[in-house]
Amino acid sequence: MNFLSPLYLFALAAVAVPILIHIFSRRRVPEVPFSTIRFLSRSDRRSMMRINMRRLLLLLLRILAVGLVALAFARPVVRGSLAALFPAGGSRAACVLLDRSFSMGVEGDGGVAFDRGVARLAAILDNLERGDAVSVVLFDTGTEIVYDGEIEKEAVLDALRDARPSWGGTDLRGAVALGERMLAGSRRDVRELYIISDFQKTSLGRAGTRDTSRADLPVRAFLLPVQANAAANVSVESVVVPSVALHKGETAELGIVLRNRSRELAAKFPLEVSIAGRRVMEKEIELLPDNYSTETVVFPVERSGWIEGVVKKRSDRLPADDTRYFTLNVRDRTRVLLLADEGGFYLEQALVPGGVEGDVAAVKRAWRAFTSADLGSADVVVLGPGRGPSPADVEIVDRFVSRGGTAIVLLLPELEAAAMKLSRYPLKIEFEEMPQGFFRLAKPSAAPGFLAPFDERDLEALARLRFRSAALVRGIPPGVAKLSLERGAPFIWEERRGEGAVVFAAIDPRPEAGELVLSPYFLPLVQQLVLATGAELPASEGSLVGEPISWSVEGGGAFTVELPGGATLKPSEGSGAILVPPVETPGVVTIFAGTETIGKIAVNPDCREESDLAYLEPRAAADSLGLGARLVIEEDRELAPAIRAARTGREITVPVLLAAMALLALELFVAQRERGETG
Repeated sequence: MNFLSPLYLFALAAVAVPILIHIFSRRRVPEVPFSTIRFLSRSDRRSMMRINMRRLLLLLLRILAVGLVALAFARPVVRGSLAALFPAGGSRAACVLLDRSFSMGVEGDGGVAFDRGVARLAAILDNLERGDAVSVVLFDTGTEIVYDGEIEKEAVLDALRDARPSWGGTDLRGAVALGERMLAGSRRDVRELYIISDFQKTSLGRAGTRDTSRADLPVRAFLLPVQANAAANVSVESVVVPSVALHKGETAELGIVLRNRSRELAAKFPLEVSIAGRRVMEKEIELLPDNYSTETVVFPVERSGWIEGVVKKRSDRLPADDTRYFTLNVRDRTRVLLLADEGGFYLEQALVPGGVEGDVAAVKRAWRAFTSADLGSADVVVLGPGRGPSPADVEIVDRFVSRGGTAIVLLLPELEAAAMKLSRYPLKIEFEEMPQGFFRLAKPSAAPGFLAPFDERDLEALARLRFRSAALVRGIPPGVAKLSLERGAPFIWEERRGEGAVVFAAIDPRPEAGELVLSPYFLPLVQQLVLATGAELPASEGSLVGEPISWSVEGGGAFTVELPGGATLKPSEGSGAILVPPVETPGVVTIFAGTETIGKIAVNPDCREESDLAYLEPRAAADSLGLGARLVIEEDRELAPAIRAARTGREITVPVLLAAMALLALELFVAQRERGETG
């Protein structure tokens, strides 16, 4: 005899309960000789023997009843000739879960894992009978029911004719939960769950609590692994794109992260990088087992606009992670909106020296003439001296930043309220003048990122400049400031806000405020604030396969999206953004406003999990999933005999429960007789 839920055998310890009750409920009455009834002792002894025998019988009945209930919870199964004494099950319902995650595209000794999985599914169908119900579910991180009805082998295989491994990961726990729900809704007498998968270690996700409402569901599970032995696999893990804005004519640098997933085998392969269809690198790579490598690619940026790029390596056993897409947005110029009145002359000259546009294209607006439409074509807005913004103006700037723009706020008295509104810190700003002395900058130990062109002598000269007035700011955490005054007050710092950034600078662009404005360092400092600070973005390759895409836009328009492969669609529009449904294949998504390209997003598979090819022992997976009645059938084992052997057993839970109920009824009858005789 076997048990489908052997853990419940611990409940057999409950048979001690009636024994303990029997022991502690015995009446112990002291024996006192009484002369008048001594002639009745022989008759009384015979009567007590009958009562004790009946009590022992009650104890035995209770022990057997409790033991049978415990055995019933353990779901006993009898096999062999004994199984013939119990009626066989009736019609059968089978649910087949077929893994189609991108790791199932790995090529093993017997071919591609997914194709081997389909072959195993066909063998399962051969072991079902006419009239049986069958459901076939393809799963990765989601599920798709491709067939549900009475078995027709040709119809099932026809439904799978175009099926291929997807680009998604694996959610085995969710797929099993769906399969069990489908079987729970069946009225068939026998329910079988088949799981065909490579059982990746990452497929179980976070360990969850098993749904106890299905603990007694009579489902027999068959686990059919399709795994690759000692698969050598190198993945293009990521492409690190420049974290600052690129301009035409500059030199760009990419970082390509490669990983050898094999624990034992070294790998040697060619790597190729193309930008806008032009090959910029081709190199032979050698990578040790279980090792990372970062390859650097440097190339000139020869044109502006959105540029597509692709990294490819020679295909290995898992081709899905051998290609990686990325995009670059190259600016012809950084478009700046300067909001200033009187006092903004030197600031405007620093943005566009001599009126000649270089890397910066600046437009000036007076504060009173400013509207939200002015920000439609701007990359950066500079809040300068003058009348200052109204609360409505600050709200417009705040929305511009949260959608990906950069604002540079000069810490001037007329901009104090705007600075406090746009900062996430509790700022306290005091504006001080020093008639008898000067404020100076503290020389940084190293040039901050936005001052990369400044060398040691430049930093020393910057620290020697004298300021007659300064904005002394408190409330900024230590380490946030990029430049500070000698007193320790921050001079320049940056805050990320939404998808954009706000740069705060205690710079007064009027000559009477100090020596900075008329020094040779004012122009490069302002230029670097505009071009570098605030343009820093986390390295990103865009979106992952299966994730929805949101792209910030200003205003409405006739937007069109071109998907990888060339198909087009009209996106839906949210608040300040267009929404693209999940993309199911890698490549580049292009967003158009009319005929103008306003964005490109690279879409890649998440190879951090699926590429590892680290497999679970199927029995361990079954334990984690809470599958009690299960049978693992390896690929080298013939399927039909294994399934037939598993089906020969008869589960006798119901007969055992009926026997327990019969014993309890007999116990009740005997107990009533005893009470009648002793009463």
